[in-house]
Amino acid sequence: MEIRVDKLTHWYNPGTSLQVSALEDVSFIVPAGKVLGILGGTGSGKTTLIKHLNGLLTPTQGRVLLDGKDVETYGPGLGRKVGVVLQRPERQLFDETVFRDISFVLRRFTALDQAEISLRVRRACELVGLDLEAVGDRSPHALSDGEKRKTAIAGVLVNEPDVLVLDEPAVGLDPPSMADVIRLLDGMKQAGDRTIVIVSHDMGPFLTLLDSLLVLNAGRVSAFGSPGEVCAGLSDDPVMRNYLPRLALLVHDLAERGFPVGLDAFTIETLAEQLVVHAGHSEVGP
Repeated sequence: MEIRVDKLTHWYNPGTSLQVSALEDVSFIVPAGKVLGILGGTGSGKTTLIKHLNGLLTPTQGRVLLDGKDVETYGPGLGRKVGVVLQRPERQLFDETVFRDISFVLRRFTALDQAEISLRVRRACELVGLDLEAVGDRSPHALSDGEKRKTAIAGVLVNEPDVLVLDEPAVGLDPPSMADVIRLLDGMKQAGDRTIVIVSHDMGPFLTLLDSLLVLNAGRVSAFGSPGEVCAGLSDDPVMRNYLPRLALLVHDLAERGFPVGLDAFTIETLAEQLVVHAGHSEVGP
């Protein structure tokens, strides 16, 4: 599903002495099946922006379109088109068992029979790498942090949304759990049947997944493009440079200094391999 944001502006408390501009003239396009990263500091407008994607907020000006259709025209069906995984979603796990927690929305708000509900829960668990046979009857609060995060994501995927939005998915995860989330998202990207939006103040762990990167500052777009293009555009800005992923900046700075590294060498292993090859070619014979 294509996401098109067109001159989006949002004011809180409009027409009052407390009016605050949260977004100003924000525009970008994410093609269907691609992965967008939204980067910015506290107060940059990240959360306000994603609340427009699933209709929790209405634009003051501008539009948000999904496959060319204004989100305001979707009605209650919008929640099944755009799934949002909130920051630390495992804190919202509440039901008696993992199965009941994941299936809650289907049980409460659809007319699906039990067989179809079970099938959808199983599919969602397979997508996130959660062993339903092993944990389905357990309390979600008895799971590891990584399993809790997977359960929360499965609870969104069970609706089979066309767009998946993750707000700060790395927060609170240990390295093995973070690696599991990256593998999950990479598998979804390779499938290509779901548009993914990743919101974070630290985009470093997700660089290899991103097709495009949007940088917000004080509600305005500072840069939009591929991670390499964004770093090239903002690397000389002493303020915005602090928000950019360290590895992406290193790749850009090396390229600027004449090292023949690819601008998408966004893993330490890839960058190291390219530098070793460069060092070998640079050796001077006797």
